Amino acid sequence: MASFVGVTKCPVGIAHTYMAAEKLQKTGQADGYKVKVETQGASGTEDGLTADEIKAADFVVLAIDVAIDGMERFVGKRVVFSTTAEAIKDPQKLVDEGKHVDVYTGEKQHQDETAATEAEDTSHEQSPVIKQLLNGVSHMIPFVVIGGLFIALSIALGGHATAKGMVVAPNTIWSTMNQIGNIGFSLMIPILAGFIAYAIAGRAALAPAMVGAMVSNTPAILGTKAGTGFLGAILVGYAAGYLTKWMNSWPIPKSLRAVMPIFVIPLLGTAIISAAFVYLLGSPISWLMTALQNLLTFLSKSPSTSVVLGLVLGAMVSIDMGGPINKVAFLFGVASITAGTPEIMGAVACAIAVPPLSSGIATLFKSELTSDEEKTAGVSAILMGLIGITEGAIPLATAHPKQVFPGIIIGSGVASAVGMVFHITDAVPHGGPIVGVLGATNNLGLFFLSILIGVIVSTAIIVFLKQRAVAHQKSMASAE
Repeated sequence: MASFVGVTKCPVGIAHTYMAAEKLQKTGQADGYKVKVETQGASGTEDGLTADEIKAADFVVLAIDVAIDGMERFVGKRVVFSTTAEAIKDPQKLVDEGKHVDVYTGEKQHQDETAATEAEDTSHEQSPVIKQLLNGVSHMIPFVVIGGLFIALSIALGGHATAKGMVVAPNTIWSTMNQIGNIGFSLMIPILAGFIAYAIAGRAALAPAMVGAMVSNTPAILGTKAGTGFLGAILVGYAAGYLTKWMNSWPIPKSLRAVMPIFVIPLLGTAIISAAFVYLLGSPISWLMTALQNLLTFLSKSPSTSVVLGLVLGAMVSIDMGGPINKVAFLFGVASITAGTPEIMGAVACAIAVPPLSSGIATLFKSELTSDEEKTAGVSAILMGLIGITEGAIPLATAHPKQVFPGIIIGSGVASAVGMVFHITDAVPHGGPIVGVLGATNNLGLFFLSILIGVIVSTAIIVFLKQRAVAHQKSMASAE
């Protein structure tokens, strides 16, 4: 019996990872293949491929958005390189490509065991720069979640109002919880930089990137009033990664090769990156980051501009649902949390749940507009929307893009704008009703109302456009 194996991995390691695996599984089985797909998600590696399974497979499908572990296993096999989005949208194409794709020789793999997952057809692939950024973001998210939730819970349960705002009493369990949360936030910066660099040049790049990121965000070292924030961390990550990659290319004698990744590269790389920020880059990036944050704060505080900012952020969240544009809005939200202006993240949080909730609810209206398979996907989308997974809308959006995308983009923008008007804040880098239930928002009722308004608008547009599409099809059929 013919067979193929695959690996799926998205930046966050939740929705796209498992949806892509399910699509490949179903498509392959429908074509008569024996299929096994390994997922490298937020819970680690699941359904891991054995050496015998890889050897017996006719080909391998890699639907991956960031570097994966164990790339060397597939050297000598026919390998289809793609993304999770492509696997979700058109899995049949990937299965068909596996029958005639070239054998993977390992040339795309970095010698320090990290794979640069480049597709054969780069026109359908995210650029390596985007992949490297998303690799850093995916590893950063758990740390920010821990930081945000611990701080939010400590304030909600142990805080008291003062003239300067909510304060947690010292020497209490809530004070300890608050400090743990701050540790989570402080680790966000080196983790972001470190895993951008890791995606470029492997483990040897971790030390220069992580130490350099801490240097770039320590005002006392830079001689500035503020650190360089996530902009500095991103720049450090790329600089350390490509610096390490260049140093790895040096013609070093084999006898000295072993000391390069554990001594020479970390020491020299950290010195170069740190010096660059202390003497050259630290001050201008710190100024830029401060100016950017002040601009966002101004836009969020002014009633006339906060609505526009909300509309833009909401549209960015839904326009590619977990893709690069979505991540830009997300990073602005994360930066606002750490800068003490969580209204930006609040607006993003209001928008995150709208695409899956509205597209799912729309399948419950007018049964003639929706297939049984779409209704099943709709229920799944609603459940994913409740826990803030925007990607739950992807199957429904790809099935009816002309009807669903206008609805979710407008509805998400409306939810985000209403959240801005209500001054909703969010202490964690996530969205949907779940963050309100966990106490991460400042006003649960208004937070839910913002989401509800966006969902109503979005659902109404989707249903209207579907009805119009069906009416058009009927009129065309009658005309024939």
